[in-house]
Amino acid sequence: MTTTLIELFKSIFDREMVLAWARDCGAVVRLRLIHPQDFALALVSCAMGDEERSVATARRLFDRIAGFMPEESSFYDRFTPPMAELLRQLFLRALESCSLERREALSKMLGGTGILDVLAIDASQVSLPASATEVLPSTHEAHGGFKLTATLSLLFQKLERVDLTDARTHDRKALKLARWLHGQLLLIDRGYSDHYLFGDIADRNGFFLSRLKESSVPTITAIRTGLGQQHVGEKLTGDLPYRGVVDVDARFSVRGGGTRVFRVIRVVVEQDTRDGYVQDVDIWLVTNLTPEDFTAEQIATIYRMRWEVEILFRALKSVGRLDQLHSAKLPVIHAFLYASLLAVILAQDISAHMRRLRPGKEPSLYRVMTLLLGYLPQILAKLGTRYLRQTLIAFEAALWREGTNPNPGRPYAVEKYAMEVCHAR
Repeated sequence: MTTTLIELFKSIFDREMVLAWARDCGAVVRLRLIHPQDFALALVSCAMGDEERSVATARRLFDRIAGFMPEESSFYDRFTPPMAELLRQLFLRALESCSLERREALSKMLGGTGILDVLAIDASQVSLPASATEVLPSTHEAHGGFKLTATLSLLFQKLERVDLTDARTHDRKALKLARWLHGQLLLIDRGYSDHYLFGDIADRNGFFLSRLKESSVPTITAIRTGLGQQHVGEKLTGDLPYRGVVDVDARFSVRGGGTRVFRVIRVVVEQDTRDGYVQDVDIWLVTNLTPEDFTAEQIATIYRMRWEVEILFRALKSVGRLDQLHSAKLPVIHAFLYASLLAVILAQDISAHMRRLRPGKEPSLYRVMTLLLGYLPQILAKLGTRYLRQTLIAFEAALWREGTNPNPGRPYAVEKYAMEVCHAR
């Protein structure tokens, strides 16, 4: 695995390639003392390091990587829109080259359904100083903020897409669908609940599964379970005498005129309250998955897989420290953001290589990111030297010792829920 790790870091941070891209996007006109590769490495190291996330910290880490301390003004002046674009290009490069490792349980679950992948989509808001409100306004006047919308492939365990908007932008407007939706199952929350969006996904041969908004009141067209047949043609409201699992087809109004028929499901789950009690909660879901492929209970289990993208955001904020950006300058914000995302891609790719080498071991993205936090400054400082292999050997040993699921008998959520659906089919 050490050789693979060397190739991984070199492929993303190749010195001549980074310089060529920096020139193409205008980040460098004439190469002087500060090489764009060293600058990018310093930002990634700062984004994942345990010191304060600031330009001053990045400058100190540049000294550790490049071997000299640049003038303060010279280093700060490198934070330009073209340099932020260079970091974005490096992130996209890592995104494209990320290993495609399939999860066996999820592949079995999708077999024969026409679904090629499951995409968990969600957004997370990050606060910025009040001085950033002009460039990135937030819903709170006291500070600025940006919204990060992530599309996570559960089958391939990698980020498919990331979209950045100001925090004031509504989730639905921030969502940008890929051109190719054939065979893709999108798991989305109520913030994206839009009848027109549902129809658009279905028309493009995709699948969706979403929480149903309370304001959605479709008309029942067919009943499988949970209601008497006499209620066909009535509005799907809370006043009907539901019993057990509800599984119906309902007609939704679509803006611009017209209607669409989708499947609506209600399941009852137990939820802990703040005072320590357990209460039953109704979960309403809307989808175009057919009853021939999945029962109502199986669909409810599949929707729980959306939690994976929440785990990703938790790792980005706790390890990648996205919520510790104190600058109001857009190029600085973008540069540090893409540096953090680049570190996440590295952790995902390392996890994929671990799965391939030892299928019985399940890596923990959070643990791999934490280990990467500790080793990345050493790895980047020794990149291109004969000492790199020795550092990566120590890093690999730490990955197998500390970077895997600490409870092998309790698989992670995606694998666990996929196996439940497989056993029920």
